[in-house]
Amino acid sequence: MADANIIGFAYTAIKALLEVFLIGFSGYIFARNGTLTKSTLKSLSIMSVNLLTPALLFSKMTETLDPGLLVELWNEPVFYFIYGGFSLLWSRTGSRMLGLNPEYARLCDVATFFSNTNTLPVSLIKSIALSAGSQFLLKDQNDTPLKVAARGVSYAMIFATLNNILRWSFGVALMGGVSPKSKSAFNSVSASPRSPGLPESPALVSADGRAAAMLGTPLHDGDESDDELTPLYLGAPAQPLYTRGAFYRMLQSCVSAVRDFWTAIRAGITPPVYAILAAFIVILIDPLHEALMDPSSVLYTIWSAIDMCGDACVPLILISLGGQLGMMARAGVGETAETTKTVGSAHLRQPADTAGSTRSPSATHVLDMPIPSIVLRSATEPDAGSSSALLARPRGLGDTLDIADDDGELQEISLAEQRKGIVMVLVGRFVFVPTLAIVLISTLRICFPQWLPIMVNDPVYILTLLILSGTPPAINLITVSQATGKFETEAAQILFYGYILGIFVLAIEVSGFLWLTNVLSQM
Repeated sequence: MADANIIGFAYTAIKALLEVFLIGFSGYIFARNGTLTKSTLKSLSIMSVNLLTPALLFSKMTETLDPGLLVELWNEPVFYFIYGGFSLLWSRTGSRMLGLNPEYARLCDVATFFSNTNTLPVSLIKSIALSAGSQFLLKDQNDTPLKVAARGVSYAMIFATLNNILRWSFGVALMGGVSPKSKSAFNSVSASPRSPGLPESPALVSADGRAAAMLGTPLHDGDESDDELTPLYLGAPAQPLYTRGAFYRMLQSCVSAVRDFWTAIRAGITPPVYAILAAFIVILIDPLHEALMDPSSVLYTIWSAIDMCGDACVPLILISLGGQLGMMARAGVGETAETTKTVGSAHLRQPADTAGSTRSPSATHVLDMPIPSIVLRSATEPDAGSSSALLARPRGLGDTLDIADDDGELQEISLAEQRKGIVMVLVGRFVFVPTLAIVLISTLRICFPQWLPIMVNDPVYILTLLILSGTPPAINLITVSQATGKFETEAAQILFYGYILGIFVLAIEVSGFLWLTNVLSQM
């Protein structure tokens, strides 16, 4: 009987993954033949973020959640940060044990921490909930597969919202953020002509200008005595003015820090966050919730239109995911020979005798993508310094990547080291974090059921948490790399191999997750 159940769960998992794969593969084909381009994928992404995903969140949450269930969901953000802690523990420990370059290790941290919490979990949960072998996910006799799917989507999208909020704050910080050199250049202020070594405050400049205009005297005429007397024209001694200038500088620093903090927060407050807040308000105001869900009311027409937009979200984001993977493959990730030929002919167009050219950290484009501060070279080839030689051949194990650090010096990262990073990230995402999640969830369900009644009452909550623990890195990893100007190609490689391998790994993992959920729900 147990063997029959395992086979049935495996069939359910493979069937759900096959549905996801077929939709995503159509996007992959469209990207490879040129139908989907970077501009169209960007348009699809904007449409998904600003309309379809908020519609999906609002419709599913208002349909399935109630105030009591909202209270029980207090623990889901806790699970999110626990999973993040597991991910960082694995990534930091693995990076040190493997001796990865610290800058490249930052990329591995982000890839391990931020998993796919939207595209794959939502589509998998919907497919599993609507399949014939998912009756054990029903919470009671009045429950339906459609309600199960809606609740699972709501649970998964809370994770996705936390991911979106933290990606542009904590994620950018993990990648190193803005380099110290850029920050110092941005914050530098020219020295005051009166006192070398003291930065001049804009308030002092304007005050000095007004005083000089009132006296009919130029602000600075080259005479040192005039400079010394300028503060006296303001009716105050020189030292208090400098103290006042220091106060203004401190005030400006505080305002700048508050502005940077608000910018980081505002970047995470996206339309899906507004949709969640709106859903919370509707759920907590019972008359409004009832009017919205009453088929005879006008508000139900609005809700139905929102629900139809939400139904279009999952196919669209799967097509976008396949299209992004297709763009990576088309650019040459994983197809070195084709990439070498394309990049060498399309970008360099230099004579073969350029061996004496100077190598610059930002002089080339690798894999048809702009890579700031990265140059491909060979440690063994005589003309490795030539730009044409850099990209005129496939990359091998003897190659290294030169990465310019904040001081402008080059740090070498071998391709063998990159492969170690890819393996480390994928083992963390597909093995380490899911294993610890299974131990944690099983312990809580068996030993402390009174702590989390939602695990006892709703099996799909357990399944959602398990699936969220074993997904590949988020596809937005490459967006973070582009925003920080670091490791764009390396991020694309992690994503490409992660999603190719994920097709097979998730089939095994989801089968086990279904079996474990069934066992725990019967206790």
